[in-house]
Amino acid sequence: MSDVLTIERGSLEQLAALLLERAGLKITPDGYYGLRLALQARMPALGIADAAEYVGRLKQRAGEQELRSLIPLVTVGKTEFFRDSRQFLAFERNVLPAVLERGRQDLRRVKLWSAGCATGEEPYSLSMVALEKGGTPETVDIWATDLNPAATESAARAFFPARRLVGVSEERIQRFFSSVDGGYQLVPAVRSLIRFEGHNLAAPGWPQVEARSLDVIFCRNVIIYFDQPTIVGVMERFYESLRPGGWMFLGYSESLFKISTRFEMVEVGGTFAYQRPVSSLRREPAPVTTIARPSAPPAPVPPLRSPTDVETALRNLRRREAEKPRPLPAPAPSAPPRSPPTRTPVERLAEVVEAIERGDFPKALRTVRRLADDEPEDLAARLTLGNVYALMGNLDEARDAYQVALSREPLCVEARLYTALAAMQVGQLDEAKLELTRALFLEPTLAVGHYLLGQVQERRQDPDGALRSYRNAISQRKQPRHELIGHFPDLPRSNEAIAQAAQYRLAALSER
Repeated sequence: MSDVLTIERGSLEQLAALLLERAGLKITPDGYYGLRLALQARMPALGIADAAEYVGRLKQRAGEQELRSLIPLVTVGKTEFFRDSRQFLAFERNVLPAVLERGRQDLRRVKLWSAGCATGEEPYSLSMVALEKGGTPETVDIWATDLNPAATESAARAFFPARRLVGVSEERIQRFFSSVDGGYQLVPAVRSLIRFEGHNLAAPGWPQVEARSLDVIFCRNVIIYFDQPTIVGVMERFYESLRPGGWMFLGYSESLFKISTRFEMVEVGGTFAYQRPVSSLRREPAPVTTIARPSAPPAPVPPLRSPTDVETALRNLRRREAEKPRPLPAPAPSAPPRSPPTRTPVERLAEVVEAIERGDFPKALRTVRRLADDEPEDLAARLTLGNVYALMGNLDEARDAYQVALSREPLCVEARLYTALAAMQVGQLDEAKLELTRALFLEPTLAVGHYLLGQVQERRQDPDGALRSYRNAISQRKQPRHELIGHFPDLPRSNEAIAQAAQYRLAALSER
């Protein structure tokens, strides 16, 4: 095989079309760079130097296995135990106790599905929580699936190095893990609740999933890779597979806005989840008739034997009604007292910004929370609320606020940008890179997005990527400035200031 790989754009276009057809993955031209990197990793493994030949092999029936090896390279398989702790707390404290009780009442096992389980941290987290709530193999069944067979094979081994146990409490490590060979093995009880299998969510039908059979679905950070028709189909099948009243947890950056109206978005345990409505199970209560107790027993009405009796009874009824005392007319309402002039949302947000700049974050939080409650459709208030949470170190609350903003405006570039900034503050560089990539997909000329991506690449020890991002930031100098909604302190706003900062970083990198 030649050492030189031939990867033409036409092959990338064909590969993107194939991934869309076979796996529902939507790869736009902005993502071709990632496709090229994936090909550079897989083609040598097969002894292929021409991308056209590689794509041709994928199209053959025997190419299905290779497709499964390629897909993990073009998606982010990041996972960790108890990832997004607020969702797990809601599952532990609110959702799971309710579905376990319902399972006991129905004399059946509770069924949970971890869809897109990667290397198993999520389903094992679910299993630990279920055991803590008294679950057993007879009462709880966890189905864990992923398109990548290597991921499910790794997950089934239930062995993790110490660095992968971030997010697991010391108490749970002592109870559910055994220290072996420089790592940790999950105890059999945790594994006993879980079945690992391969599954393609983008397939048009799921014959192995029974209708109304599942109590909870976790499908987080998976549908972000699908095109909209695929997402619509996946959500339709999720809905049909859930029992009425069943729950679905999506990733913080995922929303059903303009995708499905069948689920109800519910705030539970301080986070948001989707629920299949339970109305089909509720029995409407019988109508209640309120009978006023009279102050004195009514005069008896004699049996009606003739039309004359009917006319007489009607006249007596009208007379009694006419003789009833009439209530006095209500006094005319007085003019309402004058209320002090109210401040506009812009003025209230300016007060928040002033508190942030002074470093008075408690006041900023109180003020912006009231503003977000009073003006739920105010995107700037919601985004700034997330930023204040992020500045105070409350990443989960920040993500919730950004998720609400995305549910109102799915193409909100700022929500992606601020999520990346929040992730950068706590060192979650993979998430920061992903969110910045999404922001730049929506707004390719966003200079600050390119600059921040360069910062992330530097911290990830990728100097070539950082150089490329900084140059992209500089190239946007003459572009119209994107006015950001919401406030994040010390964030350069003008393209000129961003270009100067990028030039400084370029010079620093070239001296290394």
